Amino acid sequence: MKKHLLITLLGCLALTGTHRAQAADVVLDTIVAVVNDGVVLSSELANEVTFLKLQAQANNQNLPDDAVFRERVLERMINQQIQRQHAAKLGIAVDASSVNRAIEQVAQGNNMDTAQFRQTLSSQGFDYDYYRQSIEHEILLNRLIQRDVQSRIRISKQEVDDYISASKKSGQQERYRVQHILIAVPPSAAQAEVDRALARANGVIGQLRSGQDFAQIAAANSDGARALEGGDLGWRVLQELPDFLSAALVTMQVGAISEPLRSPNGFHIVKLTDKSSDAQQSQSETLARHIFIDGDSANGQQTLSEIRQRILAGEKFETLAAQFSQDPNSSPKGGELPWFTDGQMPQEIETVASGLAPGKLSAPFRTQFGWHLLEVLDRRTRDASSDTVRAEAEQALRARKIEQEKERWIRRLRDESFIEVRG
Repeated sequence: MKKHLLITLLGCLALTGTHRAQAADVVLDTIVAVVNDGVVLSSELANEVTFLKLQAQANNQNLPDDAVFRERVLERMINQQIQRQHAAKLGIAVDASSVNRAIEQVAQGNNMDTAQFRQTLSSQGFDYDYYRQSIEHEILLNRLIQRDVQSRIRISKQEVDDYISASKKSGQQERYRVQHILIAVPPSAAQAEVDRALARANGVIGQLRSGQDFAQIAAANSDGARALEGGDLGWRVLQELPDFLSAALVTMQVGAISEPLRSPNGFHIVKLTDKSSDAQQSQSETLARHIFIDGDSANGQQTLSEIRQRILAGEKFETLAAQFSQDPNSSPKGGELPWFTDGQMPQEIETVASGLAPGKLSAPFRTQFGWHLLEVLDRRTRDASSDTVRAEAEQALRARKIEQEKERWIRRLRDESFIEVRG
């Protein structure tokens, strides 16, 4: 998954996926959906559509036409309304201090304090109060899933043993980058409904194989949780996926699109976008340092170009980092960042670092937050202990089961709700 921002929370919260655009002035508000004893307003829907369009633009993601996209966004907002109501019924709430701590974690992950982080959001045109609301909902959803789904998941010792055994095969672990579309079918559906869903799935496959964009088709058709993010599941190992998906992926070539794959949730369509092999039980890590100039600085690139020449002429990187870098966490340490591995830094930083030999300077480059000058200091391969391997295996298995159960849980909540869409 492309990472255009530094902000992540709990492995799934990204600023591009959680902030909302500032609301435009609304002259007339109407109810577009009734959800049990709650409503979705046209102004709320308009704000969410605007936000998701900005998110898609940041990720270079194609979207369906406006009418279809609006309908898909409304469906997601209805689900969110149901989840909030269910949480209230169970007495689950999110206090302000929890939201504050979450935002502080996000800010720290981006080498900022909370005030700097808030200023950065504002400078990019995003409303801080909307961002807080988004964080609050994500925390609420996580607590709901922990209460209703995760608490019932059990992982046996044998499952962990089987996972590790499969991962050790040939000393390699295949990783798969997957895009996914779900055509949902209730478990109790009549055969006629199943047949209609299968026909719809085959129609979607026809569109994809004719060359249409997967992300755009997913946003328009998928009932999966990541539909509006283009159906991107990111990198997975087979043991993290249901058996029916993993069995299909091992036979697919990169770029291939599967036939409809049946599960209790409906029909699934996957595209294998990439594949790689990693050495089992070891992890490559990079130590680097940078000098950061905030994105608001008009002369950031020029400033870093001049600093680069000074370093090449013999001045010390750490001295100039302490003097010029606007990263409050790393500048007192001479610009040094923590050891990191794949997926822990923005894609731009990881890409630049991967092309640098230790001791070499990058050219100035830009991320969403500003300009960077990077030097790789060292690389190492860290071997994982037996306890660490087992813990990671259990975590992966648990995530796999939660993901499967969450789809059924969301569908059940929706089936038990009164929903009236008005426009």
